[in-house]
Amino acid sequence: MQNLELTWFVLALAACLVLGGCGGEGPADTGVKTGPVQSGPATDLKGRTKSAIDKGLAYLHDKFDLAQGGWTVQGKADPGITGLVVTAFARSPRKYTAGDGPFMRKSLEFLASHARPDGSIHDGMLANYKTSAALQALAAAGGKKYAALVKKGRDYLVQIQLDDSEGFSEDHKYYGGAGYGGDRRPDMSNLSLWVDGLLASGEKPGNTPYRRALRFLERCQNDSEVNTGRYEIKGKVYVSGNDGGGVYGPGVSKAGSIDRGDGTLEPRSYGSMTYALLKGYMAADLKADDPRVQKAMKWIAANFTLDENPGFDKQRNPRAGLQGLYYYFYTLAKALELYGRDRVEDERGKAHDWRQELAEKILSLQEKDGSWVNRDAPRWWEGMPVLATSYAVLALGICHQGFQ
Repeated sequence: MQNLELTWFVLALAACLVLGGCGGEGPADTGVKTGPVQSGPATDLKGRTKSAIDKGLAYLHDKFDLAQGGWTVQGKADPGITGLVVTAFARSPRKYTAGDGPFMRKSLEFLASHARPDGSIHDGMLANYKTSAALQALAAAGGKKYAALVKKGRDYLVQIQLDDSEGFSEDHKYYGGAGYGGDRRPDMSNLSLWVDGLLASGEKPGNTPYRRALRFLERCQNDSEVNTGRYEIKGKVYVSGNDGGGVYGPGVSKAGSIDRGDGTLEPRSYGSMTYALLKGYMAADLKADDPRVQKAMKWIAANFTLDENPGFDKQRNPRAGLQGLYYYFYTLAKALELYGRDRVEDERGKAHDWRQELAEKILSLQEKDGSWVNRDAPRWWEGMPVLATSYAVLALGICHQGFQ
């Protein structure tokens, strides 16, 4: 399995969900609130963003499978992708709930039908990913009816974190991490979605689960002051660099590695995992002046771009930076929202209004039918329009919320 960097998720949701395609007929009623914004193109960015979100949601609505009560993967309704899409509807400017039509009501019922006695919500695989995705949807759109399921789901996520209760001492490289839910090999993409699920469930920043996660986060940062480990993987030794960026796991990067010339390798920092790192630090309630946060922001300043998911070795693959692009957009937006700054200053001293620039970028990529799709680099299942559209709508929703 690859990380959704995942994508989501790609790595995260998508790759992990083994997404293959969506099908099914939409319900007879439209169900999607359009409003006057659809009467003509808006000239202001806030209005244009809302219009683009509406078009994206209309596309997603048309892919809803009424008979199965969710969004499908390879012809079967899937709780992971359904949770992601429902969250996109619920967090949009129109804030859809169960009362807005059968596509919302039935999808929430579908998610609840997959709840298990231990609090997880899934269909037998990828328990962390699917539970975290479902929790976000149930918390955002379900109201009091699903509050008990959200609480049990929160307890499940806390339980699967690798810590002392499972025999992992704090000096173990996996301590504080979270994996797919059925294994014991955590990664930053899984942890990122785990953080999203906990935050949605009401677990406040700075609480114990996030503080425990700090040790794993540090081991996924290229910062030799806190990441002092030597990680032997398939006969090779990986050690931390010092650019402050984030990687997929201790000694592991989906962007490749750098030969240090001394018999060791350095995992390459890259964009989506650096923003996942920042998001984790914010959930742990680290402040902007914390050295770990400052080093992550230094990497972001040196690599700030919306043209690609930065950090990949493009000499080996010129399209490498386009991999996981929509997952990158969403993770960037979520992390910077939690960071609480309206602007990012790059290494040349130029200030970027990240919401404005990100919205303009995503709007420029929207298809005529309202969807988004990563045709240039469909790795991690971003060639699946339902997935890429969900990421785009979620990212645009964060941008829209911050516009005056």
